[in-house]
Amino acid sequence: MKKLPLFLKHYCKNLAQRLILYFFFILLLIPFHENAGQSISFSLSGRVVDEQEAPLQAIVSIHELGKSVIPNENGFFEFQDLKPGNYHVHVTHIGFKSFSKTIHILNGDFFLEVGLVESEILLNSMTVEANPFKNGPLEQSQTILILDRDFIQKNNGGTFANAIEKLPGISTINTGVGISKPVIRGMSFNRIMINDRGIKQEGQQWGADHGLEIDPFDVDRVEIIKGPASLIYGSDGMAGVINIAPAAFKQNGEIEGHYSGMYRSNNDMISHSIFVDGNQDDFVFRARFTAQDFSDYRVPAQNFIYAGFLLPIFENRLKNTAGKERHFSFTGGVQKKWGYSTLTVSGFNQQAGIFAGAVGIPNSYNLRHDGDHRNIDIPRQDNQHYKVIWNNNIQFGKFWMELDLGYQRNQRKEFSFPHTQGVGPNNFGNLALSLNLDVLTANLRLNQQHGENGQSILGFNLQHSLNQHRGFEFLLPNFQSIMGGIFYFREQRLSENLVWNGGIRADGAAHDIEEHLQPIYVRFQPTGEFDQRNPDIKRNFLNMSGSTGLSWVIKENLNVKFNIGSAYRIPTPIELASNGVHHGNFRHEIGNSELLAERSYQADLNLALSKKKLYVSFSPFFGYFDNFIYLAPAPRFSPLPGSSLLWEYRQNNAIFTGGEIMMQLAITKGLNLSIGAEYVHNLNLDTGLPLPLTPPFSTLTGLEYKIPKFSNSIENLYLFVESRWAAAQNRVDRNERITEGFQIWEAGLGWDLQIWENSLQLQLSGQNLTNAIYFNHLSRYRLLNLPEQGRNISFSINIPIGIR
Repeated sequence: MKKLPLFLKHYCKNLAQRLILYFFFILLLIPFHENAGQSISFSLSGRVVDEQEAPLQAIVSIHELGKSVIPNENGFFEFQDLKPGNYHVHVTHIGFKSFSKTIHILNGDFFLEVGLVESEILLNSMTVEANPFKNGPLEQSQTILILDRDFIQKNNGGTFANAIEKLPGISTINTGVGISKPVIRGMSFNRIMINDRGIKQEGQQWGADHGLEIDPFDVDRVEIIKGPASLIYGSDGMAGVINIAPAAFKQNGEIEGHYSGMYRSNNDMISHSIFVDGNQDDFVFRARFTAQDFSDYRVPAQNFIYAGFLLPIFENRLKNTAGKERHFSFTGGVQKKWGYSTLTVSGFNQQAGIFAGAVGIPNSYNLRHDGDHRNIDIPRQDNQHYKVIWNNNIQFGKFWMELDLGYQRNQRKEFSFPHTQGVGPNNFGNLALSLNLDVLTANLRLNQQHGENGQSILGFNLQHSLNQHRGFEFLLPNFQSIMGGIFYFREQRLSENLVWNGGIRADGAAHDIEEHLQPIYVRFQPTGEFDQRNPDIKRNFLNMSGSTGLSWVIKENLNVKFNIGSAYRIPTPIELASNGVHHGNFRHEIGNSELLAERSYQADLNLALSKKKLYVSFSPFFGYFDNFIYLAPAPRFSPLPGSSLLWEYRQNNAIFTGGEIMMQLAITKGLNLSIGAEYVHNLNLDTGLPLPLTPPFSTLTGLEYKIPKFSNSIENLYLFVESRWAAAQNRVDRNERITEGFQIWEAGLGWDLQIWENSLQLQLSGQNLTNAIYFNHLSRYRLLNLPEQGRNISFSINIPIGIR
């Protein structure tokens, strides 16, 4: 705290005091409300059947309490000791559409009869509700994709972002193998918000080479909102939101363990993850530890061309692209009839090598094999992301209060040789850049049900960020930011088949960015003089946003959703004050302290036809962006070593339009066809050129065959084949490379192996089976003319362990 200004010390001290007071206030209220309601409690019981009135042993959950039960063999279930109030119940079962209903327990016990409708379409049968609306996807007016743990496990590519890119409208920006970040409808970075357990994930997401620090094994349920979501989530929800939520708590007295392992042949990746989940007398706990190690990855090429030079790729492996990861998480808390309160502590630790030609100028010498494909040499990056998250969901009469408090520390270190950057002896050794970001977050939401006809949410968000840097290079200055907002959301059921929603939000933010003076070196020796990379910058912002939409069930199987909204995004400190070589992007980037806040006007339509054997979804969108912020090449070269052109942050008006199509067809019993297509078209209205990093038109076609009972020991056998086709991307910005189209193939099989009382889940699959040479337009190594990974064979195993 010695380097902080006095007013910041005072602020942090007061903030800490307030948070402590809030903690004690909540802790005092919880037992009070528990005791107050002990004399009045009721039960929720019911029966789950199919269309022929046959009982089903589905999963019945109460969203607010995080509780779930499985009905008995006759389909009956029961929740006991419930306080009077409103509860949202959802029911899921494999092979059936999900069921959601808000019930009101006031003066007596409640009985619920649930009839599930059969469906052979997987995506149409799930419900997640990671968002704060407490309603199902049918009531929401935006395009939403829902994933469960089985989908994440089946498509685990080593990172969380790679696991979700098989959905239409979702792409990834990759730097090698272990570093990736999601793209929604052609937009990424600070235009997409990632919420982990209710808290906005904050790191260095402005960088294309900065991956998403999420353990891919520690993800149970995901909800992806495509389109403007600033109303509920704030500034960074302009393009969409990815909500990551934990699974429902175990039942009292139940404790389970789980082991997941994976091997990938292309880079010899070995992954292990151990998980324990339990509930003992309403004390809930979870713990996970994950370890991943991988070596230099293989490409189907022996050389590449950079800056007119033909350079070698020894043994078809990119030198220094190995890495290792160690992640952990622990959750403990209580689950009572008034709700629940949990505390989660997690850590993400990654060390990843950067291709030797990615920092400085590639040459044959630094590309030569060093004798160890698992060695992590310089240049490399070390990333740590630690989080403490306190989640509370508490009943106050007719209201449910959600309070999420979080602290994050994101530390990113980049190591490089000083002499390659024109720097001599210094106090930091090989530490080129260290960015340390501390973030405090508080989210408060009050949810009230208005009978059967709707609900309302009043919410408040507050976030304080403090960034400090070290190292012999400079890219981003020290800064502190305070952002906060308040919103009101209302949902109203106008008729049985028509739901309206809308809301308004006000936000404010303040950036305080410090001046930075960079030492000047001549012939690798410091001169004692300094270059001002950026001055002191103080900027304040105030914005309003809003949205409204309709969800109309025209017929039983046809749902139309329409949403319009105005979203905003506050310029980040990197956009306002950067001035240095960003090696992940191979360029010198410079900010603009005069940037204004972005404003968008977006419309989103979704048509969904859902039948027993067919699901079709069409989602066109259009957005006009006022003062869209982007990086563009300047007409001059950078004066800094190790870089070429100078790139500047600019603002222009732009449009984004396009759409996604998704179809699933059950051809015969057990045989399913899936087709997904996506297209993004954007245009800079001032230059008449496309915007950079626009994904090309692509399709993903898959065929899967399932055999529920193959033998006495093998169940749920499935075989699948998929083909990804991407068109050439010829619509590029100035100085952006055109990328040729490609087609790659993937195939595999999976099965459940019954051993004693355990059911082992196994999967064997192959990616890029033809070992095709292709380029991903969003890959950062594309700038070096490096192709993507070659053929890869994956094997995964999941072993549940029933402890009690």
